[in-house]
Amino acid sequence: MNQQTHYYGVDVSKDTLHISHQTGLDDQGQPQWAYHKVPNELAHLQNWATPLPPNCQVIFEHTGTYSARLAWVLALLDKAFSILTPAQSKGFSTSLKSISKTDRSDAILLARYGQIFQPQPSQLADESLHQLRQQHKHLNDLRISHQAVANQLHALSFDPRASTKVKTSLLVLQQSYLTKIALFEEELDQMSQHELQTISERMQRVKGIGPASAQALCTATNGLAGFESAKAVAKFVGLAPTQVQSGSSVRRRGRMARTGLGYVRGLLYMAARSARKYNLACQALYDRLRAKGKCHRVAMVGVMNKLVHQVFVVVKNNVEFINGFGLPKQNLA
Repeated sequence: MNQQTHYYGVDVSKDTLHISHQTGLDDQGQPQWAYHKVPNELAHLQNWATPLPPNCQVIFEHTGTYSARLAWVLALLDKAFSILTPAQSKGFSTSLKSISKTDRSDAILLARYGQIFQPQPSQLADESLHQLRQQHKHLNDLRISHQAVANQLHALSFDPRASTKVKTSLLVLQQSYLTKIALFEEELDQMSQHELQTISERMQRVKGIGPASAQALCTATNGLAGFESAKAVAKFVGLAPTQVQSGSSVRRRGRMARTGLGYVRGLLYMAARSARKYNLACQALYDRLRAKGKCHRVAMVGVMNKLVHQVFVVVKNNVEFINGFGLPKQNLA
């Protein structure tokens, strides 16, 4: 254990941060923990974090926007912090056979995680990339809401006694969504940074990857920066298959981990539909998986993974995409 680093565990909720850190050992050699609470507000967070020692590291779970204030304040004050996924802290709790779950015990658990595993500090995305990601996410939400309204209008078209007021209201909503979608699409085209735009254009060399899927993948991964392998990208996006196997009796079908961004997976699925027709390597993979008895959905996930691998090679090596590279010649006929 690195004795020079002092770990603080923080359990984040909407209104309050529950904080624990080790203060020493008692007479029996058992760790003693300090515990206190801080309101989840910027001023209170800054007052708490400012006097923290320079050798500290704060460990907390990603809890959506609830943990965003804490991460921003720590980054602003140049304090080290590590953001865990809920699965990481849950797995650690299970390994310790912990049977209690309170805010205080969770904070202690996170501090102990830091002491044992000494995770690497997390880094926040720069401001422009953060704004870009939010706008991409919002644009995807607008498209989903627009489709929901369109589905409602389609359903009402079969009812001869459909309420005129309801239809009028839905038509107004539909037009509002279309206006907002067009506005965000235009702004995102103008906002794309030059470097990310260059990488996005490289991604589009791969057959099946279009402007929308390339821009979303590029923005979500910061142009694949920091990724050492295509498998790491697939895991980040949420395409990595899980595996459940124990001995000879437990052998369940694996599923997508879905740990990444849903809207990126959705755009990659649409790209995979195109790649299945025009990308020869993806087409061969799809046919091979279907011939083995895999269902359409499983085969399409395989195509999505293939696309991620092709994009990774093209971007990292800055090479041209050769359709059908690596396939036997008879498959190219």
